[in-house]
Amino acid sequence: MPQSIQPLTQTVTRILFDRLNIEISEPDADLVDSGLLDSLLLVNLIAQLEREFGISVSLDDLDLNLEKFRSVNRIAAYIESQRNLVDVA
Repeated sequence: MPQSIQPLTQTVTRILFDRLNIEISEPDADLVDSGLLDSLLLVNLIAQLEREFGISVSLDDLDLNLEKFRSVNRIAAYIESQRNLVDVA
Protein backbone atom coordinates (compact mmCIF):
# COMPACT_ATOMS: atom_id res chain seq x y z
CA MET A 1 0.00 0.00 0.00
CA PRO A 2 1.44 3.40 -0.93
CA GLN A 3 2.37 5.46 2.10
CA SER A 4 0.12 8.35 0.98
CA ILE A 5 -2.90 6.03 1.24
CA GLN A 6 -2.25 4.96 4.83
CA PRO A 7 -3.71 8.11 6.50
CA LEU A 8 -6.73 7.82 4.20
CA THR A 9 -7.17 4.19 5.23
CA GLN A 10 -7.14 5.20 8.88
CA THR A 11 -9.67 7.99 8.28
CA VAL A 12 -12.01 5.71 6.29
CA THR A 13 -11.79 3.09 9.05
CA ARG A 14 -12.65 5.78 11.61
CA ILE A 15 -15.63 6.99 9.54
CA LEU A 16 -16.94 3.45 9.20
CA PHE A 17 -16.66 2.85 12.93
CA ASP A 18 -17.66 6.25 14.35
CA ARG A 19 -20.45 7.18 11.95
CA LEU A 20 -21.75 3.86 10.60
CA ASN A 21 -20.97 1.48 13.49
CA ILE A 22 -19.00 -0.84 11.20
CA GLU A 23 -15.90 -2.38 12.73
CA ILE A 24 -13.26 -3.48 10.22
CA SER A 25 -10.91 -6.34 11.05
CA GLU A 26 -8.42 -5.50 8.28
CA PRO A 27 -8.26 -2.90 5.50
CA ASP A 28 -8.55 -5.54 2.74
CA ALA A 29 -11.67 -7.18 4.21
CA ASP A 30 -14.50 -7.31 1.67
CA LEU A 31 -17.22 -5.10 3.14
CA VAL A 32 -19.89 -6.30 0.72
CA ASP A 33 -19.28 -10.06 0.81
CA SER A 34 -18.99 -9.97 4.60
CA GLY A 35 -22.40 -8.30 4.83
CA LEU A 36 -21.02 -5.25 6.63
CA LEU A 37 -21.97 -2.85 3.83
CA ASP A 38 -25.42 -2.98 2.23
CA SER A 39 -26.96 -0.52 -0.23
CA LEU A 40 -28.34 1.81 2.45
CA LEU A 41 -25.05 1.96 4.34
CA LEU A 42 -23.22 2.49 1.03
CA VAL A 43 -25.27 5.60 0.33
CA ASN A 44 -24.55 6.86 3.83
CA LEU A 45 -20.84 6.04 3.45
CA ILE A 46 -20.63 7.93 0.16
CA ALA A 47 -22.26 10.98 1.75
CA GLN A 48 -19.76 10.79 4.62
CA LEU A 49 -16.80 10.47 2.23
CA GLU A 50 -17.97 13.38 0.09
CA ARG A 51 -18.34 15.56 3.18
CA GLU A 52 -15.07 14.48 4.82
CA PHE A 53 -12.81 14.63 1.76
CA GLY A 54 -14.54 17.22 -0.44
CA ILE A 55 -14.94 14.78 -3.31
CA SER A 56 -17.93 13.99 -5.50
CA VAL A 57 -18.78 10.38 -6.27
CA SER A 58 -20.44 10.13 -9.68
CA LEU A 59 -22.94 7.47 -10.68
CA ASP A 60 -20.37 6.20 -13.17
CA ASP A 61 -18.09 5.39 -10.23
CA LEU A 62 -20.78 3.20 -8.69
CA ASP A 63 -20.49 0.33 -11.13
CA LEU A 64 -22.72 -2.67 -10.43
CA ASN A 65 -20.14 -4.70 -8.55
CA LEU A 66 -19.01 -1.76 -6.39
CA GLU A 67 -15.36 -2.66 -6.87
CA LYS A 68 -14.15 0.75 -5.69
CA PHE A 69 -16.03 0.44 -2.39
CA ARG A 70 -15.47 -3.21 -1.44
CA SER A 71 -12.70 -2.62 1.11
CA VAL A 72 -11.16 0.18 3.12
CA ASN A 73 -8.00 0.01 0.99
CA ARG A 74 -10.00 0.31 -2.24
CA ILE A 75 -12.00 3.23 -0.83
CA ALA A 76 -8.77 4.98 0.19
CA ALA A 77 -7.28 4.41 -3.28
CA TYR A 78 -10.46 5.81 -4.86
CA ILE A 79 -10.30 8.93 -2.67
CA GLU A 80 -6.64 9.40 -3.59
CA SER A 81 -7.48 9.09 -7.30
CA GLN A 82 -10.25 11.69 -6.93
CA ARG A 83 -7.85 14.05 -5.16
CA ASN A 84 -5.34 13.59 -7.96
CA LEU A 85 -8.00 14.46 -10.54
CA VAL A 86 -8.76 17.67 -8.68
CA ASP A 87 -5.04 18.52 -8.41
CA VAL A 88 -4.59 18.05 -12.17
CA ALA A 89 -7.64 20.13 -13.14
